[in-house]
Amino acid sequence: MHKFLAVGLFSLTFIWTDPNFAKSTDGLYFSDQLATENGYLILGIEIFTEKGKSFYNAQELRYQNSRGWEEVIFVGKVTKEGEELVLVPEACQIRATDSWGKKMALLRRFDCEHLSFRFTQNSKNGFQISESLLGTIKLVSLPNVLEHSAGTPVAVHFDALQMTKEGIWGFHLNGLGGKDPEKSWNPSKHVWEPFQGYKTGAGFQFYRWKRSFSN
Repeated sequence: MHKFLAVGLFSLTFIWTDPNFAKSTDGLYFSDQLATENGYLILGIEIFTEKGKSFYNAQELRYQNSRGWEEVIFVGKVTKEGEELVLVPEACQIRATDSWGKKMALLRRFDCEHLSFRFTQNSKNGFQISESLLGTIKLVSLPNVLEHSAGTPVAVHFDALQMTKEGIWGFHLNGLGGKDPEKSWNPSKHVWEPFQGYKTGAGFQFYRWKRSFSN
């Protein structure tokens, strides 16, 4: 069975702002697997609109040879400055475990309201963010863009030597009960298609589950 990294996005009362820009930026954005000095990281960003206001959840999965796994979680608001979106965190935390498959334990919460991230469209019509969540990598490209409804469980499926089984990691994965995904993302057609089994091969694969009250 695939091992899920349960992600418990913490609740937050948002400060309402008035960005007034189109919902066309709503969606899920993922980096590729990016090498770091002692391992690698994967960055995911969920941008969504509620009552005409824009917010985001950002998650960064980090593997370090000496420390195991960490997950950085930022939650905040989105404003607009010119052609750029500015992502301002309002609550931040780090969870950790020494081996894949174990439940992530809260390592620490920290003040982060002084931080901001620039979310832009680059010259190749792709997307990028000014840096990874802990500042390890600057100008992180987000080539994997998925159609998405806020709160829907979505995960990236990837291979890593540090795991006994392939990894499934992403957003809103609590309470799935070992169920298979409902949909698979077709990157060439940019659509979700019925799930017909986990795919093999190089690169990321993305899957979506039915939303449930337990998420």
